[in-house]
Amino acid sequence: MQIVTDLIYNRNKSLQRVSERDGASESVRRPILFVESWTTTILLNRRHCRTSWLSAYLTDLTQSSVNMSKKTSSMSALRKSTGSLAATLNSKLKTTKSQELNNIETEYIKNLQQQIYFLELEANYLKCPSKISDKILLMNLNKATREQARKATEMHPKMTAEAEKMLGKLRAMQNEIDGLQLEIKRRDTNLTLISTEKDKSMERLRDEEAARARDKRMLMDEIIQLKKERDGLEREIIQRDSKLSDARTELDKSATALKNAEVKIETLRDQLDQRIEQHNLTQIALEEKRTEMLSIETQLREVEDKYYNTSIKIQDKVTNDLKEEIRLLRQKLKETEMNADHDRYLKSKLSEDQTQMARENAVLTQEVTELKKQLEREQAFREANENRQTQNIAEFVQLRDKEHDARLQLQHLEDQLRKEKEKNKVINEQVMKMESTTTSTELQLNTSKSRVIEIENLHKSVENENTQLRKDKMLLVDHVSELTRKLDQKDTEVTLMRAQIQTMEVRLKELEHVKSLESSIQSQKWEEFEKLAENMRELSHTMKSQSGTSTTRILQY
Repeated sequence: MQIVTDLIYNRNKSLQRVSERDGASESVRRPILFVESWTTTILLNRRHCRTSWLSAYLTDLTQSSVNMSKKTSSMSALRKSTGSLAATLNSKLKTTKSQELNNIETEYIKNLQQQIYFLELEANYLKCPSKISDKILLMNLNKATREQARKATEMHPKMTAEAEKMLGKLRAMQNEIDGLQLEIKRRDTNLTLISTEKDKSMERLRDEEAARARDKRMLMDEIIQLKKERDGLEREIIQRDSKLSDARTELDKSATALKNAEVKIETLRDQLDQRIEQHNLTQIALEEKRTEMLSIETQLREVEDKYYNTSIKIQDKVTNDLKEEIRLLRQKLKETEMNADHDRYLKSKLSEDQTQMARENAVLTQEVTELKKQLEREQAFREANENRQTQNIAEFVQLRDKEHDARLQLQHLEDQLRKEKEKNKVINEQVMKMESTTTSTELQLNTSKSRVIEIENLHKSVENENTQLRKDKMLLVDHVSELTRKLDQKDTEVTLMRAQIQTMEVRLKELEHVKSLESSIQSQKWEEFEKLAENMRELSHTMKSQSGTSTTRILQY
């Protein structure tokens, strides 16, 4: 008896320590106390002697009634705490542990069934009607009942050992539950840390993506601006190169034109010198012809004087007419000479004077022909009277012919002189034009040279700007490559962070899945345990009702 009480005391102390360590295990401690109290009462009842069976059984009933009241409160607390206890169980319980719990529960159920069997035997024993004394009752006990009692006393050490084993398993389960609760708390903290770290990493990822997008937009804007500037500079360079090529072609054209103009000027100068020489020669020939004409005129005067002297009497009228005609002809000749001299000075009226002279020469030739005809008529009329004057007339005719030839030659020379003057005028005009063109070409050449110098300077400045722009372009390309490299590094970091986040999410989902599975398993187990407790409660109620009837019978006895 003392041993059993010590055992109960030690178990209570261990349960108090467990409850002090973790207040959430009260719902587990109460059914354990109930089972222990119930088993201890059974053990005490078995250790009493048969004579004190009824008193021990009454104490057992009183204790069972007290324990039943405790049991009702514990069962209500158990119902209330099953939800919280199932929620706090860890998701890391293994299938092996669940199998061990199933084995423990089956063993526990078997032990309870054995205890219920013995209690039913006791109840059947108490139900039998007897008004005899204890001795008669003890003597009239059924042999089967004695055999069952003997078996019960023999089975008592096994039951105690099984109870001890079950209590040890329950304590191990309690310790394991405590460890699992700590593991659950640690896992919850890890999950919270992982979730916070995930949120932070997602925020960092969003910030990095926003910064990357912003930097990318800025870089794209810079690249587009630089491309536009480069295209503009390339177009400007192409335009300047085209202008430079045009200027060079113009310079080459102007140089070739200048060379051609110089060659033309040289040829025209040579032609002008030749024309001047020809003009001088024609002037010399004209002077010679004038001298010849003067000599012919003197001869003509002499012939006229002779003719006048010889033919005064015969041909007064004819001579007067002829003199008048000669005078008119001389006057006309002088006029023509004056007109010729005047034409030398008046170059602009040369063509008109030439036409006038041509008309006058035509008139003169016509008059000369008429005079010749008249002379021939007069000579034919006066052949008889002019036998002595035939020689003079022949000489006069010869002189007339010579004069006519001289006039024709003079006219031809005047025509040549006029043509030469016109040619000289044209040549002078061409020379003036060529000089003006040469001056204009020289001016154009100078301007083109200055433009070429300016364009070369501009080309040099453009080349310097292009070299500077190429350097800037290389620097910008290096900067862009550096930024792209940084962006690639950021992309790799982002992908790594995403992969870590995905792995963490997969791990979290796996943990949640395992937790949900094990929580469902634990909830099922606790439901079975609750059903078992409910069956025990119903059994205790039946036992209480049966004990009440037995006590009434004992009191009646």
